[in-house]
Amino acid sequence: MLAIAATVSGCSVFGGDDTAVPSIEPSAASPDPITGLIATTRLHVLRLNAAIAADKQQAALLTQLRDDRQAHLEALEAEHARLDPSAAGPSSSASPAALPAGEITVPDTPAAIIASVRGDAATAQVQFTDAISAASRYRAALYASIAACLASHRAVLA
Repeated sequence: MLAIAATVSGCSVFGGDDTAVPSIEPSAASPDPITGLIATTRLHVLRLNAAIAADKQQAALLTQLRDDRQAHLEALEAEHARLDPSAAGPSSSASPAALPAGEITVPDTPAAIIASVRGDAATAQVQFTDAISAASRYRAALYASIAACLASHRAVLA
């Protein structure tokens, strides 16, 4: 009798016909993950600058990778500034070579330098891939594009 009443009223004994659609709502207390991605990218640009200075044999390759990472940094800063105009970053107008290497140290051997850069790319790729699930569609596409580029960096450095 219960099954008949449920069928007649359009209900199911096990729940409604509507499927639950999960949504991710960032709380006001949670920081925007883009700030961490910007910081990681800025660090990698600095490390690549130091690697270029230390490894003259691989300087051309490392310069191309650094230019990609600089483009990533500029895109991330532009996206962050789009939603938070007070968040304009310091490197948005600086050329990659103008960014100071500071106290960034690199390994002693060319092979170790390449391994370090490859490790940076792997770490960043994971961070961007992880950030995709909680991002808006536009940011998810941006993060996915950067993650794909980082995968190509890892392949080139293998």
